[in-house]
Amino acid sequence: MEKTNNSSQGVIDHLEEMRKRIIFMLVGWIILSIIGYCFADRLLGYLIAPLQKYQDKPYFTRPVEPFMAILKISIVSGAFLNIPNMLFQIWAFIEPALITEKEKRSFALVIWGFPIFFSAGAMFAFYVLIPFGLKFLFSFSRKVMLPLISVDSYINFILVFILALGVLFNLPVVASGLASAGIINAGMLRGKRKYAILISFIVAAVITPPDVVSQILVAIPLVLLYEISILFCYIFRY
Repeated sequence: MEKTNNSSQGVIDHLEEMRKRIIFMLVGWIILSIIGYCFADRLLGYLIAPLQKYQDKPYFTRPVEPFMAILKISIVSGAFLNIPNMLFQIWAFIEPALITEKEKRSFALVIWGFPIFFSAGAMFAFYVLIPFGLKFLFSFSRKVMLPLISVDSYINFILVFILALGVLFNLPVVASGLASAGIINAGMLRGKRKYAILISFIVAAVITPPDVVSQILVAIPLVLLYEISILFCYIFRY
């Protein structure tokens, strides 16, 4: 009976700790979103810079659209800024349950490597992929049609690329954690290289506009990331 009570109390304490960590993450997100709102005009001006080569300013077609655009930018920027706090709260929640040094090292690699590689992927999307994608898509106007892009559709367009590339660029981070845990190794990844190249081009074809240049611009970094993953697996091998 005593063991049952202790077990129940342990589960309650565990859930309470998780609730506390979630609250800290949400509070941080709200505060940073408010800060993002204060700079939303500047952020919007920065985000529409690639579009201004083809259209002076984005339009809106619904009265609520400007408000929703600013709100979306505020929330997303708050989420980006909140990544370090979110990762810290996840680490603080999981770390006590990690017993061995191997487990702690593996989880730490994933937690602390994520924001670095996510930022690299987001910058690649914004500075390289999006300008090329817009150039290709607008080339179909044949100088007969004029762009009339709404702010809502444009923000959605660029956020998809930024989030997708940010996640995909974390392949070496995940590989490092798995290698540190002894789940995979460099030899395994080398043996699957040809499949990885094929998958890289398939993924690039899915997330990019339907032109060869954009697909290559995404596929080549993905292949390089796979090679970096092999290197990291060797460095962080168990």
